[in-house]
Amino acid sequence: MTHDPLKTLLRVRKNTLDEAQRAVADAYSVERAAAARADEAGNALTRELQVATNLSAGDEAVENFARWLPIGRRALSQAHGIHREAAAELDQARAVLALARAGVRAVELLLERKAEEAKLDMARREQHALDDIGSRASG
Repeated sequence: MTHDPLKTLLRVRKNTLDEAQRAVADAYSVERAAAARADEAGNALTRELQVATNLSAGDEAVENFARWLPIGRRALSQAHGIHREAAAELDQARAVLALARAGVRAVELLLERKAEEAKLDMARREQHALDDIGSRASG
């Protein structure tokens, strides 16, 4: 039995595809967590603003908000930055996945073409054998 390098290549490409799928799943999980942190930071800013602008709140609430605001803005900015990075990593992982899928498909197409060529070759040999038999019988 001969060893087909295309079948080996297909196994390697499928392993790469599996790894790319896991990387997308991991990157998606990180991106979702980062999005949740960014949302929470935004919600915290909204809550603090509502407390400070409540008409029944005193000057202390406004002063507390004024002290908290730079911290809250920094946290929100950091959370958005982390989310952007996570989203970029997810996009990159998806691009690698698309390339891995294309690589698998390319090898599959080569294997299909090779199988089709083998069928055609077999049909030609059979026809040639039949032609030989026919020419011997008539000759």
